[in-house]
Amino acid sequence: MGLFDIFKNSDSIVVKQGTSKGPGKPKVAITIGDIKRGRVVDINGYSSDIVLFLRASKVKRESL
Repeated sequence: MGLFDIFKNSDSIVVKQGTSKGPGKPKVAITIGDIKRGRVVDINGYSSDIVLFLRASKVKRESL
C-alpha cells in the first residue's frame, strides 16, 4: 500500500466541517470527493455548492 492509495476512496476523508444553509442548519462534513464534485448534500437533502478561495500569503499581500 502506497502513500497515495489512501486518496482512492476520497469520500471518506473529511477536510472540514461546515454548517448547511438548509432547514435546521445541520453540520455537514465536507470530504475531498465533495470538493471534486463541487457540491455537498446535508442530511435533509439540501444541496450546496462548494467554492474555494485562494489567498496570497500574508507576506505577499503586504508587498502588493
